[in-house]
Amino acid sequence: MLYPYGFSEDEAGICGAVLIVVGLVAAAINSPILDRTHAYLLNIKIIVPILAISYLGMIWAPQTRGIAAPYVLSALLGAASFTLLPIALEYLVEVTYPASPEVGSTICWAGGQLFGGIFIVVMNALKDQRPVDLDKVREGGRGQGGGTRPPGNMYNALVFQAVVAMVIAPLPLAMGIKKLGLGDGKVAGRLKVDIHREGMVEQGEGEA
Repeated sequence: MLYPYGFSEDEAGICGAVLIVVGLVAAAINSPILDRTHAYLLNIKIIVPILAISYLGMIWAPQTRGIAAPYVLSALLGAASFTLLPIALEYLVEVTYPASPEVGSTICWAGGQLFGGIFIVVMNALKDQRPVDLDKVREGGRGQGGGTRPPGNMYNALVFQAVVAMVIAPLPLAMGIKKLGLGDGKVAGRLKVDIHREGMVEQGEGEA
């Protein structure tokens, strides 16, 4: 994504590191809050638009040839993605109860791997196939030459990625809308059973 525009390998590597580190920190902060509130659907409806907008912005981020846009968008993508994954898995357990948690999570993981493989193949096919002149890229640097579509750019691939994100975004946002027949968004599955069991245990300990 970045190299054809004159970004160095170190800058691209830092961009990936920002995504991972910010994602881990955001997930660590959000996890105890979610554990107390159990606001799965609210979190999903906040995070999904952030993801979609970030993927949309990533189309033009490399063209700025500045480090700010890719780093900021990578931070947003990391924070949203790392936070959304455990929330989605936990909410999946709730809405599929009394089915075993392994069933829903396995289907979700398998689907993610399948679509991930498909996206890699499609985005690689959409990549600009003109050879990249590495010497020219190094000589020009981030701020010079190459235009908005230098050889080897992934503009079309990024457009595909953003379109998928924007098309899918309304689906999780529609969850919990009772008028659409998609439930009321209230947790009524495994969590209530666990709370009931904990209450029974505490009652038994109190009587003892």
